[in-house]
Amino acid sequence: MEKKKTSKINDYNILGVSVQIILTVVVCVFGILSLILGSKFLKFLYLFIGLDLLVLAHNNKNIFHKEGLTIMYLSSGIALTVYSILMIVGVL
Repeated sequence: MEKKKTSKINDYNILGVSVQIILTVVVCVFGILSLILGSKFLKFLYLFIGLDLLVLAHNNKNIFHKEGLTIMYLSSGIALTVYSILMIVGVL
């Protein structure tokens, strides 16, 4: 059986995974705040979900070398980030 190919551990990979973990915690915090306080934090929740998806796509491609869902993560992350920025600016 062949092992799945992953990148070796280095500072760059540790940074990518650390940013993903921090963004996931921030998403959880803003999710709880939007549940408690209403839709005030919903714009920022969408922004951080989009950024988290972008980092997830980057880590998925460069660290784990999985191509399957990377396109979906990347496209949904870009769409959600642009949508939330337009909401914050006031266009939508």
